Amino acid sequence: MASNWLDFTRYAVWGLGRSGKAAANLLARHEKNVVASDIRSEEQLAADVGDLHEDVEWVAGENVFANAEVIVTSPGLKPGLQLFEVARQRGIPVISEVDLAFDASNATWVGITGTDGKTTTTGLVGAMIEAAGRQHVVAGNIGTALCDVVEDVDERGVVVAEISANQLWSCHHLAVDSAAITNIADDHLDYFDDFSEYPAAKYRLVRLQGDEGVAVLPGGDDEIRAALFGHVSDDVTWFGVESDLQSELQQVVYFDEHGEGWWHNEDERHRWFDDFGTTHLFGPHNQRNAACAAALARSVGTEWDCIAEGLRNYQPPPHRMQPVGQIDGITYIDDSKATNVHASLAGLEGVQPPLVVIAGGRDKGLDLSEWAAVVAEKADCTVVIGEITDRMTRLLEQRGGRVFCADTLPEAVTRAHNESGPGTTVVLSPACSSYDMFSSYRQRGEVFQKAVQKQAGQHEEC
Repeated sequence: MASNWLDFTRYAVWGLGRSGKAAANLLARHEKNVVASDIRSEEQLAADVGDLHEDVEWVAGENVFANAEVIVTSPGLKPGLQLFEVARQRGIPVISEVDLAFDASNATWVGITGTDGKTTTTGLVGAMIEAAGRQHVVAGNIGTALCDVVEDVDERGVVVAEISANQLWSCHHLAVDSAAITNIADDHLDYFDDFSEYPAAKYRLVRLQGDEGVAVLPGGDDEIRAALFGHVSDDVTWFGVESDLQSELQQVVYFDEHGEGWWHNEDERHRWFDDFGTTHLFGPHNQRNAACAAALARSVGTEWDCIAEGLRNYQPPPHRMQPVGQIDGITYIDDSKATNVHASLAGLEGVQPPLVVIAGGRDKGLDLSEWAAVVAEKADCTVVIGEITDRMTRLLEQRGGRVFCADTLPEAVTRAHNESGPGTTVVLSPACSSYDMFSSYRQRGEVFQKAVQKQAGQHEEC
């Protein structure tokens, strides 16, 4: 295998989404021969090819090999496709845009993956490094393609990269300086042919470090510890809330029951944050995200006071346990980003009853038994929408939960309001993806927020 993916001459880029265009343009800037292709038609691609480098040839309607020595694949292409088997038989390496960006970069790299919390953790690391005044970029699965920005950061700066399993399975060179796995839970059964391929892809971020680099791992996750035992460097920091952590862990960053942030190893103990309640974040799951981010920021030389400042100033992205209003003493929270069971339960963990949950969406075939047991016990009732309605309703009712069904999300908001009283918290916590009714979790969250606003307007008129 080549030591640097930029050592070749001829490249095929499969997929002309954000990361594909960024990869093609980076290669063209390096004067490589690039053929980019996409299964979409010319008409469908018209809006996406306008900002391609003039030296990139592009093909619509299929993915082509084009005599390539290396293929850069879109994260949207499933690894089980026959095209990848053909590439393997021809001896052509298939890489991700992330791997290409890494080889094009001279900066220090911080990589974050996991089922939940990636975006929040990545943003927090960026805010902490920003507070230190150090050159950096925040990119990857979080929004900006890495190939668009990594060459803007010199060897003194930091690339903070959110990296998904869809990108990691085709990474080979990605030996980041600091790597974190936030957690691993059931998800993406519709992408990998075998679920075991999903955690295996996540683990690659740490395993590709070899004996070097820093690993930041969840102290309360025995499966991750077992899977990575013997595959991580000696430099491991564990993170979590105090109740997660086991006594034998040597170096930890965590929040205690009072919301204070601590770091300690065998010889020292340091309080680095005084009150999590002063942040813009909510819940124990975000304490874990903040502890993970703090460990990562510290690993690349950020001082504790800058880490604390970054956490205090950080504004979370929307649709992640986002308070959106109060009506008649009822609080509404948008957690539309909770697209799987683990994310939903993590968000609901920090909500005190009385509670009404709005859930449902596309049925990805995930095991809902634990989720149904927790929600049936904790929530006064659940309003269910979407493709999964029948299965979710049956599971909740089997566990003694009160369930109502709604045809639309605005209808669900009205029903949730009618079933609530002062002091109740209504949480949009789908535990499912959005694609049965919406284009994305963002659109689902926006529809929820508009429905809450409409509900508020109706009550102001009364």
